[in-house]
Amino acid sequence: MRSISTAKRFKFKKFKPPKITLKQFSKIMLTLGISACMVIILIRPDVYVASALEGVKLWALVVLPSLLPFFFFTSLLAKIGATERIARTLTNPCRKIFGTSGYAAYALLMSILSGYPVGAKIIGDLGENGLIDETDATKMSSFCSTSGPLFIVGSVGVGMFGSAAAGKLLFIVHAFSALITGLIFRFFGRAEITTTRTNRNAPQPVRPQVSPAKTRAANGNALYDCVYSSVISIATVGGFICVFYVVADIFQNLDLLRPIWKTLFFVTKNEPLSRAFSYGLIECTRGCKMLALCGLSTYSLAFASSLIAFGGVSVLVQSVCFLKKANVKIPVFLLAKTIQTAISFLLTLALTFVVL
Repeated sequence: MRSISTAKRFKFKKFKPPKITLKQFSKIMLTLGISACMVIILIRPDVYVASALEGVKLWALVVLPSLLPFFFFTSLLAKIGATERIARTLTNPCRKIFGTSGYAAYALLMSILSGYPVGAKIIGDLGENGLIDETDATKMSSFCSTSGPLFIVGSVGVGMFGSAAAGKLLFIVHAFSALITGLIFRFFGRAEITTTRTNRNAPQPVRPQVSPAKTRAANGNALYDCVYSSVISIATVGGFICVFYVVADIFQNLDLLRPIWKTLFFVTKNEPLSRAFSYGLIECTRGCKMLALCGLSTYSLAFASSLIAFGGVSVLVQSVCFLKKANVKIPVFLLAKTIQTAISFLLTLALTFVVL
């Protein structure tokens, strides 16, 4: 009897697994993924050190000389107040076309000329300096984050596909797809922007008075500040390129993108083309190289165009890091890039039959 009463007294509670939220699950999976990458690199350091070196070479020989001057000059234009003058001049056209302030024209022009991630950096700087609000920044991110002619025409068109005409076609489609995406997102946050702009009688913030000595010091340090911020930004870009070159090789060697390219294969019936596009989703340059090896064709150009519009995970992460400074709504930005990717693919597919 004692044993029965003791058993009743000490009842075992049913085991209940701890509740895990989606955010906690994501962190756990991310931790496991990062740990797995580290183990893989340690197992085959010769392979992945070479991958990292390839990324550094790309950054040093292509990205650094092409982007650093643009980073410097865009920072310098902001320092001397040129961006504000451009914005005032183009406010009405930008407001009517894209529903944004005139800063969008400056960001779009610099982005089109120089390429990723200059447009995102400019938006981040404008937001950080309080020149645009988060709604404006989000709308601008939908069409002011683009690649440039040096990469599209020079590297992809002539260097990879061996055709200047193909490069020009890709660049024209890329620019138009960005503008169309901007028009699609014109009405995003329209009520917030209207309320802000029509409230002209609201008190304006008082700017602190700066002494002449401090003004001279700031002007004297303008070149140093521009060079310093440009070097830090370009070094950050180089770090992303190096890391994602390694990640792309890990995915390729382990064939982790098989579900994506297998799904695409059912449509294209072309395995090399499907593989090239799937790997380009991680690193755009590598994907375009692989597409060029498939030969110059309608589908290879269309897929290359969509990869350039998307930018790959490497470019997206770089852009997000800059855009966060302006409080851009990242899901909206990613949706805009996805829409631009689809538009680029369809436009290239249609125009290739006519031009090439």
